[in-house]
Amino acid sequence: MAASVKRLHSMNLLGVIIPALLVFLGAGWWANRSVDDPAAGPAPAAAASANADSEWPRLVPRDSAEGTRAESTPRAPGDAEASFGAYVDGKYRFLFDSDLTTEAGDKLRAALLERERVAVAINTTRQSSDADAKEAIPRQQAELAVLDRKIGSLLRPGDLAAFDVLKDSDIEQFQLDDYAGGISAIAPLDDAGKKAILYTKLAHRQRFRQVLAESGLMRGDLNAGERRQAFAEVSRALRDSQASFLQEVRQYLYNDEQFNLLSNYENSEYDAELEKLRGIAYAD
Repeated sequence: MAASVKRLHSMNLLGVIIPALLVFLGAGWWANRSVDDPAAGPAPAAAASANADSEWPRLVPRDSAEGTRAESTPRAPGDAEASFGAYVDGKYRFLFDSDLTTEAGDKLRAALLERERVAVAINTTRQSSDADAKEAIPRQQAELAVLDRKIGSLLRPGDLAAFDVLKDSDIEQFQLDDYAGGISAIAPLDDAGKKAILYTKLAHRQRFRQVLAESGLMRGDLNAGERRQAFAEVSRALRDSQASFLQEVRQYLYNDEQFNLLSNYENSEYDAELEKLRGIAYAD
């Protein structure tokens, strides 16, 4: 167990979440399983349009044979569409179950694919240095809002809240996959456990995201004193989010080993994220 815990500590983890860029930053790091912190600068160009000839990954256990092939074998350009569809299926997998009819599932999947294409376009435009292209962002955001309402109309009432958190969950889903893969040989996590961990974490992250967005810390237009004041507020929100998440999620895990490993993983995440926020706040 000690070796596995050490491996969890040494994993290449993502840190600070920038709410304005959350809409599909996952595309690049899902493919590569590694990415620079989004707070450090522009997001990688891998998060491009759905038609780009890039590798769109599928959410599968890292320890499975399929997961190994997905990470090691580049996809041909003709597979980009299928890979993008697999990515969307993985991201929203918890919205689909046996109670959903085939027709309803097909309509929902088509709407989710359309939504993610627009989300990719927005993220790509934000990263562009073309000022004229950026003028399209308000129109794209309006289109995204329309698609979100359309998806809401296709969902069962009990799934509306789930969709609301899943649509901005790329980083948390990466972390969940990373954690589950890391403990698979010691304390395997089933789908119910993964779902409980993800939803609980997303619920407790919402307050932190709100405080981070309102603080202005990530905008880059605060003076030194304002940045440090913002950091104090944001770090408290991050600490509270972490503590409340771990307190609640314990009831959903089957044994102490799973919880202890999760605590180790999340505490490493917390320390790394706090340091990155501190680096932004105290930058010269």
